Amino acid sequence: MELAYALNKGAAGVRTEKESYDDSGVSKTLMDAEPGQTYIIKEIKTDDDDMNSFLFRLGCYEGEPITLISKKKKSCIVVIKDGRYNLDKLLSEAIII
Repeated sequence: MELAYALNKGAAGVRTEKESYDDSGVSKTLMDAEPGQTYIIKEIKTDDDDMNSFLFRLGCYEGEPITLISKKKKSCIVVIKDGRYNLDKLLSEAIII
C-alpha cells in the first residue's frame, strides 16, 4: 500500500526533497519553479517580519506543499492549503522550494 501511494504521489507531480534542487545543488525559489508542479517549501527567506507573518497567515511555511498554477515576470499564482493566491515577485522569491 505504501509503495502504491508513493508511486501515485510521484506521478501527480509532487517533487521529493532531492528533486527540488537543480543540478548544481543550489536551492530554487518559487520564481524558478515550473507551473503545474507541486513543491514542498524548504524555507522562507526574508528579514522582514511583516512579510514572514503574512506568508505564515496564508499557510506558507516550511514543510507545507505549494502548487504553482501559473507564472509571469512579476507575479505567480499558487495554491496553498486549498486557497489560491497571487504573489508578487518579492514574496515569490522569498519562498525557497
